[in-house]
Amino acid sequence: MNMRACMESDLEVCSDIFVNVFCEEPWNEAWTPETALKYLKDYYHTPGFTGILAAENQDIIGFIFGVKRRWWSGDEFFINEMCVRSDKQSKGVGKQLMHYLLKTTDAETISLLTDRGLPAETFYKRNGFNEIERLMFLSREV
Repeated sequence: MNMRACMESDLEVCSDIFVNVFCEEPWNEAWTPETALKYLKDYYHTPGFTGILAAENQDIIGFIFGVKRRWWSGDEFFINEMCVRSDKQSKGVGKQLMHYLLKTTDAETISLLTDRGLPAETFYKRNGFNEIERLMFLSREV
């Protein structure tokens, strides 16, 4: 497996992986290839964007998309999306992506949001992330 930077030409494959993963259990979201591609392109064009791809034999099998942003306590890398092909999950791909990010970022912290009680929570906690109890995520319908 090798790691490399995401190019705009990789986004279609990444969106296919994204749809296949997040439309399945446990997320059951209703992504289409078109909405996922637009969503990932928006991240790609964000200032400070970094996309890291995991590939086997030139085939993309996972990715981390995030943005480095300034914060009062130092630069933070915020993970917007992390996704590993369903058939490659639980085989160390996510762990290798995370280690590559840790090795290559010059940010002081890495942060993210994820759903409580799903496998992603366990994955991130196993990889050194801690829940910040003072924070609350809020949302409302418009």
